Amino acid sequence: MDEEEKKAEEKRKQLEEETLDIGSSGSVDGLVKQKEAPADRKRNLVFDEERFEDTFLKCLICRENFDDDEKSPKMLPCHHTFCLDCLRQMFRVEGEFRQNLSSAFRHMPMAVKICCPSCREALILSDAEIVRLPNDHTVLELLTFVKSTGKKDVQYCVKHKMQPLNFFCEPCILPVCCDCTVLDHKEKNGHRVMNVDEALDKYTPVLDETLADLQSAEQTLQDKRQSLEKAADNIEQIQRELAVQIRQTFDRLRDAIDERERELFKMSESEIDRKRMEIDEQLQIVQSRQEALMAEKEKLNSARDDKNISAMFSNHQTARETLEKKVHIPGPSPSSKDFAVSFQFNSRQENVIKASIAGLGDVSFKLS
Repeated sequence: MDEEEKKAEEKRKQLEEETLDIGSSGSVDGLVKQKEAPADRKRNLVFDEERFEDTFLKCLICRENFDDDEKSPKMLPCHHTFCLDCLRQMFRVEGEFRQNLSSAFRHMPMAVKICCPSCREALILSDAEIVRLPNDHTVLELLTFVKSTGKKDVQYCVKHKMQPLNFFCEPCILPVCCDCTVLDHKEKNGHRVMNVDEALDKYTPVLDETLADLQSAEQTLQDKRQSLEKAADNIEQIQRELAVQIRQTFDRLRDAIDERERELFKMSESEIDRKRMEIDEQLQIVQSRQEALMAEKEKLNSARDDKNISAMFSNHQTARETLEKKVHIPGPSPSSKDFAVSFQFNSRQENVIKASIAGLGDVSFKLS
């Protein structure tokens, strides 16, 4: 056997002497054993956790862990311990039974008889007396002791059972146990093994720096997210305000167009009325002239039909005078056959305005 194997064998024997014999007894000494460990071993207590809790830290009735509140461990005179909540439940059940059994109990009785679930020893207690039962300080001390050991935080080696992972192999980036440092993670094979606390001291600042960077990046994203959420909340208001601005602009344009339309209608109506009056005046002149000619014509026809020579000459003279009397009636040009009057609306700048409206305004967005 070479020197390396001798050292490994001695190490294994030392670890076997330090290992706890779990489950050999129902007592505290059989379940928990404290050992002397080297200075680099910080976790030096191993539990059969499930059996230990079932035996000492759980109420035998509800099978829930004791605590220092509703589940506080209360010791009966027979020295059996149950949680306060279960004892009070036993009191309520027995009291309701007594109340239903006899009409003499209109209300819950002040005290009832309960029996220890373990030894069946009977005792009469009130609810207040149950609360005043002494706490089982042994159980409370065990609760405090188990909390102080940090047993929930202990991690064990998968390969070497019940060996805590108190070391860290840096190249492998793995937590290892003491046996692993001797057998599988030797320094001569390129493994650098250090104590867990040493590894924590070495890598904690690095992790803190990374955590700080992550926190900074997260805060940056959080700020951007808040800005985006604020923008999302305000987008409806922005849309309403934008719609109001556009509507007001085109309302002003529509008002200006409507005003111009009214002016043109008024202008056209005024011109048409003036021209209508001129035509009516001319029509009256023509009508008067026509009536005068018809009157002279009737008188001449009548004189001729009556063969009244005197009337014929006198009426003829009057008719000639009427014909020779000039009446000015503005008439059509020689090339025109009627007195038709035409008006035309000149829609100048219409296309220019349409082009201006097509390019009127724009919507611009900017990030605040």
